[in-house]
Amino acid sequence: MKILILKLCLVFSVLQLFYLHQTNADNLNAVRVIVNGEIITEFDIRRQITEALQIAKEKYGDIGFQQKEREIISNGIDELIDRKILVQEAKKVVLADPEKAAEIEKNLDAFVKGAVKEVGSLYKFYELAHKQGINPLKKRAELKEDLLIEEIMRDNVYRKIIVTPKEIRRYYQEHTDEFSREGSLSFRQILLKFSGYKTKEDAKSAAEDILNRLKNGEEFGGLAKEHSRDPHSDKGGLWESDEVKNFRKDLVDKISKLKEGEISPIIDSLLGHHIFKIEEIVPAQTLTFQQAQNEIRNILFREEFVKKRKEYLEELRKNVVIKRYY
Repeated sequence: MKILILKLCLVFSVLQLFYLHQTNADNLNAVRVIVNGEIITEFDIRRQITEALQIAKEKYGDIGFQQKEREIISNGIDELIDRKILVQEAKKVVLADPEKAAEIEKNLDAFVKGAVKEVGSLYKFYELAHKQGINPLKKRAELKEDLLIEEIMRDNVYRKIIVTPKEIRRYYQEHTDEFSREGSLSFRQILLKFSGYKTKEDAKSAAEDILNRLKNGEEFGGLAKEHSRDPHSDKGGLWESDEVKNFRKDLVDKISKLKEGEISPIIDSLLGHHIFKIEEIVPAQTLTFQQAQNEIRNILFREEFVKKRKEYLEELRKNVVIKRYY
């Protein structure tokens, strides 16, 4: 009896594992949302959120990712629903106008011809698409949807956005600190480490020789590649402005008064002898209103776009039937 029970349990376990495997295998085709009769599958959702999930995992780690995952999935589903609604409305409105429908097809053809021309031939275009796992016909359909959405957004959102000079001026006055730019510095370095010479006197002599060669017009980058033990020696000792932020502050302070193109005297540290050449100095500044107004206009436009788009979608949703299965 016990043996029979064990056999039955084993069979049940096997069937359960088989069922779970089948469920997982079929899961990608599972219907998760229906928007006015059009379905959104598990595969659609996963494709939508793959990149966001990857970024979140790298940014938040395992624990933080678990907390963020549900939010990302929810946002991804909402974005897919919004897209369905917009495409459905666009097909109803735009494609009813023969002139607009013809313009959409013309733009699609132009895009495909441009892509084919870029790779050399239609065969090559399809070959590359296949290697990248892209279905050209499906991609063309998605692009058509993008163009349709853009068309109704232009009529129902973009044209309703007005950013006045007064609003731009007010934003600048209230957010002046946003337009302050820190000063930056980039330089080249030649580093002669004490450890590379028999004595410190030998290192000093080598540094003086290089400094004299620089004063006589030899190119800094070339000497850096040849003699420097700086981690950037293969780039001619160049430290870009964003890299300088992580450079030793005491050494940066010692060269901060030099002018562009000026070469420093030999500067000693516990590591060795340093010689610097200033590449570029960008002084700290606050953008004037004239300099900042285009950036402000874009900021205000984006803010208003988000608001108007939300209002437009809320209006469309009143006539949409949405069924969720998750």
